[in-house]
Amino acid sequence: MSATVAIVIEGVLAREVGEAVITQGQRLYWGLMEAYNVALVSDSENPEATKHWLKVNGFNKHPYITFTQPADPEDPAERRMRHISRLRQVGCNVELLIEPDPQIAAHVMANGVGVLNYLHPNYSNPRFRPDYQEIVTPWSALVDEVERQRALREEDTRPHMEAL
Repeated sequence: MSATVAIVIEGVLAREVGEAVITQGQRLYWGLMEAYNVALVSDSENPEATKHWLKVNGFNKHPYITFTQPADPEDPAERRMRHISRLRQVGCNVELLIEPDPQIAAHVMANGVGVLNYLHPNYSNPRFRPDYQEIVTPWSALVDEVERQRALREEDTRPHMEAL
């Protein structure tokens, strides 16, 4: 039985907000095809729309995909274990999960599955960040941060890289 890597669509292949492809996730998808069977995992409430998004964006070489079912647990970490269990039931030897949520990643790892925690500052859900605090940021602080980042970009002497 070949080794399988399971990739979570939301937050690894697709932005959490909107439908844009995450370029680094796309590269992971294609790069991992060389050494693994690739299976996809989704928490989408609309599997048909997700399948369409995958097809339109060229994610078409994975033999397996699993979606959240109505009977799945509410707890996201337990739900992810259910996804892995479903993949194993169809013959996938899941050795690695690529997961954007650190809490889910920790739970899956504690249950014996290798995990690559994919975090990208431009695409990850802010609540996944280790410095996240559940407080409302004052508008003035947001404006100050935008200005700070603009100033940093202006000072950047590197050639402008290809847009993501």
